[in-house]
Amino acid sequence: MVNGNLEVTDKEREAFMYMLRDSGRENYPLNVSWCVSFEGERGNTCSMWGVVKWVDPKARRVQLANQKGSQWIEMEKIINVHA
Repeated sequence: MVNGNLEVTDKEREAFMYMLRDSGRENYPLNVSWCVSFEGERGNTCSMWGVVKWVDPKARRVQLANQKGSQWIEMEKIINVHA
């Protein structure tokens, strides 16, 4: 995230992908935030805590799961990842 806005640098995106893959390998949880756009609006930021269960490189998305359920998240929409 650059200066508090939703632009993600290439370096940040690489770090996010490393953490996502590592979560899947080592089975530890992450907090992932992503942007959800709405037609005619700027959109919202969503966040979820969980472990990466699947990385789909062809569809460019990851599956994050916790005790309450799972969520597929498009990689291009991820704006932050915290361990």
